Order: sequence, then C-alpha cells, then structure tokens
Amino acid sequence: MRKSMIMIQLFFFIGFMTLNHARAAEQPDVKVLDIESNSVILEKESSVLFDREVQRAIKGIKNITIQASPLPKKGYLIKVPLTNSVKVKNKWFDDFITEALIIYNVEDKNQHRLILYNDENTPVFFDIFFEFTTLSKELNLEMNGE
Repeated sequence: MRKSMIMIQLFFFIGFMTLNHARAAEQPDVKVLDIESNSVILEKESSVLFDREVQRAIKGIKNITIQASPLPKKGYLIKVPLTNSVKVKNKWFDDFITEALIIYNVEDKNQHRLILYNDENTPVFFDIFFEFTTLSKELNLEMNGE
C-alpha cells in the first residue's frame, strides 16, 4: 500500500513538472536585440503588459512600409510573444498573431516599425506612431531620449 501511494505521488509530481515545463515552453520571453551589434541584450518574461503595448503599437499603424530595407542601422528590435493571440484587421493585414516585433529607430524617432507575421509566416512591415515610454520602463532599457 505504501509503495502504491509513493508511486501515485511520484506520477502527480512528474505530471505537474511536465505541465509547468510545457507552459514555460509555450510562453517564450520578450527579447531585445541591438540591431547594430546583432545581439540579444535583454530578455524578460512575457506578460499582459507587453500584450497591451503590442496592441497600442497595432493601433498606431500609419501605413505599410514601402522601403526596400526597413530595418534601421541603429536601434532595437523587440520581439514580443503574446500571452493570447490577437486578431489584427486593417486594409493591409487580416489575421491572428501570436507575436510581434517592434522596431525602435535610434536615428529617426518618427520611423518606428512593427512586424507582424501572417498565417503563411510572411512578415509584413508597418510604419507606426508609438511612444516607447511604458515599454522602455518595463524593459528597464534606456532608449536614447525616450
């Protein structure tokens, strides 16, 4: 009897650990990449606050980017995995997203961008109007003047 109780507890423990590991694998961290050095400089656990910031960036879409090289030479690329998928619908994009990439341009404060991936995993670049104050505070990252 004692052996069976220990086995049951062991199965529950293994099941619990597997469940927590699966959740951790499902929810990757927010990552900040320095574009100039092409290296990850910061990682932080994803949260609903980051989801709200992505939704603010989506609301700030001005138009689709038409530049051949949409990445700036200096700045940050912030990869935000969402805690829940979000439906984005405008005249250029109509799909659910599970992550977004926000580009902070150090050299031109009016040329920030947002990258969304459609269901075919094709990136779509948007010019956005977005204030980085809340995002930079949450990431504890100074964004040159923000």
